[in-house]
Amino acid sequence: MARRFAIGFTIGLLAFILINLFSAHLSSDCGLLAVFERDSCADDVVRAGWPLAFYEKGGFDYRFEFNTPVLFLDLVIGAIAAGALGWWFARGAK
Repeated sequence: MARRFAIGFTIGLLAFILINLFSAHLSSDCGLLAVFERDSCADDVVRAGWPLAFYEKGGFDYRFEFNTPVLFLDLVIGAIAAGALGWWFARGAK
């Protein structure tokens, strides 16, 4: 049962990470390269965070916003969702 929970938890955690990366790619002006500061755009806006946006940087008038409590809330939501998926996987073994 613990092994099935670990598998479900890991799948849920990886899914949450991939959704966050995909969301950062779609919400940033120059894609995922802008998030890692490897783009060639001059005044792009970088946004990160799903389901709650915790990071925004850039733009023509340069704005920087990093919200730590929202980041922690986002991480808690991801851990709860991964735990629920792990519990669902472990429950399905019976």
